[in-house]
Amino acid sequence: MAVKLYSSYAGGGGHPVLSGTAGALIALLDAVLINGYGLKTVDSIVVASSVATMTINSGHSFEVGNTALIAGATPSGLNGEKKILTVSSSQVTFDATGISDGTATGTITAKVSPLGWLKPFSGTNLAAYTSADSGSYGMYLRVDDTGTLDARVVGYEAMTDVNTGTGAFPTGTQLSGGMYAGKSSLANSTSRNWVLVGDERFFYLWVECNVASAGLMWAFGDLVSYTSTDLWCATLSAQGSSQVAYAGQWSTECVSYSANAAQPYMPRAAYGQPGSVKTSRVGGMMWNTGGASGAAGYTSNMLKFPNSTDNAVMVTHVHMAMSGSGLRGRYPGLFHCPQDLTGSGYNHRDRLPSMTDAPGRVGLMMRHGGPAFGVGANTVIDITGPWR
Repeated sequence: MAVKLYSSYAGGGGHPVLSGTAGALIALLDAVLINGYGLKTVDSIVVASSVATMTINSGHSFEVGNTALIAGATPSGLNGEKKILTVSSSQVTFDATGISDGTATGTITAKVSPLGWLKPFSGTNLAAYTSADSGSYGMYLRVDDTGTLDARVVGYEAMTDVNTGTGAFPTGTQLSGGMYAGKSSLANSTSRNWVLVGDERFFYLWVECNVASAGLMWAFGDLVSYTSTDLWCATLSAQGSSQVAYAGQWSTECVSYSANAAQPYMPRAAYGQPGSVKTSRVGGMMWNTGGASGAAGYTSNMLKFPNSTDNAVMVTHVHMAMSGSGLRGRYPGLFHCPQDLTGSGYNHRDRLPSMTDAPGRVGLMMRHGGPAFGVGANTVIDITGPWR
């Protein structure tokens, strides 16, 4: 399954704008999950030595790691989804192995490729999304984006319209109105930076609601299950209350911080008994119960960077734990770092070309700590894939 990267940081504009206004989150999710964005007419594509250079003189919305969706080119092998290798203000490159050197013909267009999900139901500032993948567990994400600072989100096992569903997680009793997906600390149209990484069955959305280069992150979709018989191994991991105004933002609501102020919910227990269950996260044997990924002061026995034997960044998978019954699955493509990365030189959105437990994968550093955690507080998302 293809892993795709999206963000507001790409030059050239054209990306969806997230702000503290009603409907802004749905507009972002529509663009990323369903439609793609940044459609441009291509001036030329030139292939040389198995690398295609695409020129868009009017500017573009791509960054390294994005997936472009190209159409209208001859030879036809240049069409379809292409992972972006390099970027400049007017050019991008991608792999063109098997295509002869030369200049493409045709009326060519390119845009940032959508993640490929479905939006079966919608209303005024309301939407429901679900995976289009045939192997998915088929859960729905309902987004109520009628508010300004936060949207409210609920997972469902099934839905018949945007306001009607069964098998809610969390239930109204567990958290009335649903979980919180932060947009901005200000109820206005000021844009906020965001990053979304996902595949056909799961996505993470990081949002810079308040503090520069430190954000809240939430997630939805199918976990990587530890058994083929668990048909409910999905989660909505978001905030249990609004955190957009907090000056020391952290990603408690998702996976970066191990204290369970966050509330990950799953639709059922692994054996199928109906009823939403609140769960917790475990970051392998190295995760202290109060440790923030990459942050100083993780524990009195903090692992230092770099690791003395191999100079590596140490990471561990993040697992979903059920009280009294052990580990049920893990978050796809997400890693927790038990080292103190303060002073390591790694910053928000830096790329890690090599990680323990993730050989051959490029990791994206995602900052989650405000002043309380320091600059080292980063969680790591695999942007290479596949996650499954």
